[in-house]
Amino acid sequence: MENNNTNKPKIIDVAYIILRDVLKNWLPIFCIASSAALIAFIFVSVSYTPKYTSRCTLVVSAKVNNSGVFTDASETEKLTDTIKAVMGSKILRTKTAEYLGTGGFDGKIKVSVIPNTNLLEIYVTSSNPNTAFKLLNALLNVYPEVSQDVLGEIIMEVFEEPNFPSSPSNPFVYTKTINISFLIAAAAVILIVGIYSYLINTVKNEWDATEKLDTKLLGVLYHESRYRNLKARLLRQEKRLLMGAPAVSFGFAETMKKIRTNLIYFQEKHGGKVMLVTSYDKKEGKTIVATNIAYSYALRNQKVLIISETQSSATLALLGITPDEEWLAKEKSELADYVYTKPDSNLSVLHTEKRSFFDDGNSDSIRLDHFTDFLENCREEYDFIVIDGLCAKNSANAEVFAAMSDFSLLVVQQNRTRIPLINDTIDMLNSYGYGLAGCVFDNVYSSSTVINVGYGYGYGYGGNYRTYGRYGKYGRYGKYGGYGKYGSYGKYGSYGNYGGQPGGTHYRSKKHKSSKEATE
Repeated sequence: MENNNTNKPKIIDVAYIILRDVLKNWLPIFCIASSAALIAFIFVSVSYTPKYTSRCTLVVSAKVNNSGVFTDASETEKLTDTIKAVMGSKILRTKTAEYLGTGGFDGKIKVSVIPNTNLLEIYVTSSNPNTAFKLLNALLNVYPEVSQDVLGEIIMEVFEEPNFPSSPSNPFVYTKTINISFLIAAAAVILIVGIYSYLINTVKNEWDATEKLDTKLLGVLYHESRYRNLKARLLRQEKRLLMGAPAVSFGFAETMKKIRTNLIYFQEKHGGKVMLVTSYDKKEGKTIVATNIAYSYALRNQKVLIISETQSSATLALLGITPDEEWLAKEKSELADYVYTKPDSNLSVLHTEKRSFFDDGNSDSIRLDHFTDFLENCREEYDFIVIDGLCAKNSANAEVFAAMSDFSLLVVQQNRTRIPLINDTIDMLNSYGYGLAGCVFDNVYSSSTVINVGYGYGYGYGGNYRTYGRYGKYGRYGKYGGYGKYGSYGKYGSYGNYGGQPGGTHYRSKKHKSSKEATE
C-alpha cells in the first residue's frame, strides 16, 4: 500500500517558500524601509527642539547647635525633598523672574543629591543657552531669601560654579532615528510579504500539485542552477538544461525519463502523436520541458519534430544545434522548408526567424489552414511531434494549438500562478483531443533538496526509499522501471515490439484524431 504521508505538506517547506519570497522581494522591501526611514528623519528633524542645561554643584549643610557643628551626608539627604519642593515652588520662580526683569521663568529646574555626600546638583534647562545660564545664577541669588523661613539655618556654598551650556543636552541622534525606523518598516513589510506568501493560493509543494490540481502529476523537476560554477556565473555562461548534458544533475535526467514513461503509457492507452506543451504564464519552463521530452523520445530512435510557436532560437541553443550556412542560405517558400534536421540525428526543429510562423501578412484563417496542412503532412513523416506553444494567459493561440494537438502537457512552476487559473487552463486543455496527459511541477525549491541534498519526492535515487524513490512505484525495479512493463526490455522498450532497434517498429498511434475531428 502506498504511503501518502510523504506527500503531506511540511511546515518547513512552507517556511522555505515564504523565505524565498521575502528574499526575492528584497529590493522593494529595502526601498520601502528606506523611504520610511527618510520620512521619520524629516518628521523628527522638523519637530526637534534643542534644550540647553546649565548646571552647578552646591555643598549643603545645616547648624544643629550654636557650636557650629554641621550635619553629615545622611542628614543632607533627608533635606532633599524639602529642597526640591522649595526649588520647584511658584514663589521661587516668580522671584527669579522679577530678579531678571522678565515676564516669567522660562525653564525647568531639576535637583539631585550625589549619593553618600552632602553635595547637591541643580540643573536649569531652557531652549536658549543664555537663558538657562542666567536663570541658574539668578536662582542661586534668590533661593536663600525664599528658603530662610522654610529651612532655617541651611547653608549652601557653591562648590562648582554654573557652567555655560555650549551644546544641547538633548542632541539629535539622527543615525538612531534612521536605524530604528528602517528596521521597524522592514520588519513590517517582511511580515506583510510573509503573510501574503502564506495565504496566496499557489502550488507551493508536491502535495498541492497532487491534491489541488485537477490533473495527474507526471513528474517534479527540482531547481537546477543556471550556472555550472562561480566562474561561469561571473562570465554569464549559462549551462544547457538538457538531459545528458555534463552539467545537468542526475535527478533532472531521471525525472525527464519518468515523464517520458508516463507519456508513453498515456499514448498506449489513448493514442496520438502530436503533443502540445504549454503553461498558464510566461517563463514557467515549458520550452525546457518540451525540448527535453522531444530529446528523450529521439533517444529511443523515434523520429521527432519540435515546433515552437515563438522564435526557435532558444530551442536550438538548448539542443546545441547551429544550422549550417548552406541550409540558412537556401530559399524557403513553404513551412516544410524551415524544418532543420540535426545531422546523424532523429531530431528536427521547425526553425523560423519570425516571431510566429503564422506571421505572413495574410488573414488568420489562411494562416491557420496553411499550418494545419503542414501539421497533417508531418503526422505521416514523424513518429512524435512536440509543439512548444504560447502560454494560455491572455492568448487564444494556446486553445488553437490544443485543438490541433492529440493531447497536451501543462508545465506548472512552483509558487507562481493561482490554482484556480491553472485549473481553468486544465479544463480548457481537457476539452480538446484526448485531453491533458498531466502536468509537470517545474523549478521546485524544497527544504529536502537543500538539507538532504537529494531529490525529495522525485524519481531519482535521492529519495531515501520514498514513494518515488529508488525502489518506489516508478523506481528502477518498479512498475515502470528499467525492467518493468515499459522498461528497456518491456513491451515498448528498446528491444520490445515497438522498440527502436533494427527489426523493431517505431511507435504509432492506435487511434488518430485529426485537428478537424478534435475541433468538432
